[in-house]
Amino acid sequence: KLIVATSLVDLKTYLRWHLLHSSAAALGKKFVDQEFQFYSKTLSGQTALAPRWKRCVQSTVGAMSFAVGRSFVDLSYGKSGKEISKKMISNIENSFRTSLDNAKWMDEPTRIEAIKKLERIFNKVGYPDKWRKYEGLKVDRKSYLKNRFASADFNSKYELDKIGKPVDRGEWQMPPSMVNAYYDPSLNEMVFPAGILQDPFFDAKASSPANYGGIGMVMGHELTHGFDDEGRKFDSEGKLRDWWSPDVSKEFDKRAECVIKQYDAFEVAPGLHVNGKLTAGENLADLGGIRTAYAAWQKDSGGGVPAPALSGTPAGFGKAPDATTATTVAPFNDKQKFFIHFAQTWCTKTKPEFERMKITVDPHSPPKMRVNGPLADFPEFAVVFSCASGTKMNPPNRCTVW
Repeated sequence: KLIVATSLVDLKTYLRWHLLHSSAAALGKKFVDQEFQFYSKTLSGQTALAPRWKRCVQSTVGAMSFAVGRSFVDLSYGKSGKEISKKMISNIENSFRTSLDNAKWMDEPTRIEAIKKLERIFNKVGYPDKWRKYEGLKVDRKSYLKNRFASADFNSKYELDKIGKPVDRGEWQMPPSMVNAYYDPSLNEMVFPAGILQDPFFDAKASSPANYGGIGMVMGHELTHGFDDEGRKFDSEGKLRDWWSPDVSKEFDKRAECVIKQYDAFEVAPGLHVNGKLTAGENLADLGGIRTAYAAWQKDSGGGVPAPALSGTPAGFGKAPDATTATTVAPFNDKQKFFIHFAQTWCTKTKPEFERMKITVDPHSPPKMRVNGPLADFPEFAVVFSCASGTKMNPPNRCTVW
């Protein structure tokens, strides 16, 4: 309707502007500076342009993500890391299975379908078994802009060439070097690139509390996405189908609404609140993730080396602080270390402008709320840190789903 109601002249202007906007980074300093002035400085509060090498790496990853990823994996991700990662995922899934068994608000027909979905989740860890090739992509040292156009054209044709062909279950939608992870409901699969299987989320030589508090929570988070407000609408085969009994569905919605209201009350800045509806799926995944990871860690005896001494202000992933802080406070116990390492993975610095922009468009809550929100809903945290009843981290009413 919009296309029909808009003049051809305006449509051409709109498309021309988008072409200019997307090409600005390759059009010389004046264009780069103008693009930065609005999109980075005005919208995000960024004070300086990222170093040239970082922008070049980002551009190359965008053009040839799996070629870069292959080199990254060779340098940074070992065989032992993959073995430990897979074992942890298995423990996380077993822990979530226990949550399904103990969910009293579910009836048996719905529980059976949920377990079937859990058992059919396919996991991809570290990097793909078969690397994508880039034969046919022509780049040279003459024109950065032409190289960008060439890669955009090459990757667009790659996507269009999939039409009419069977789904490739081995394909990755995220490069191995990316510090991220995802759950795909239409494929019922979880993917954990090598990029996130690094310090501070994971280290093959780190302690069990550190690994489960870090990547273990991420694994539990992605798994819970299969059963959050959106993921639950897909069945074990990835089909968009309502497999929930009406009464059980209402019980889920009631629990999800509790989380929505909880996050609506979080104030990021004076007068600026988290949008509980926008962030519902991620908040539900965070809540399920921390519970699942903690339970899996409690049952696992092989998720890492013995935890090192940790006292005073935590300093470093799975490592003891330096001598200046080591004698200030009694050592933390392993349960406390689990929560400390979880919180440390979300330590972030943001500009007020960026925070205001993100709160309107990002389905994730701000990092502080991603830590304090799920931990306030987790009774074990209040017990471990002796939080007084009625305080923010030990409230009288908690939200619980899984």
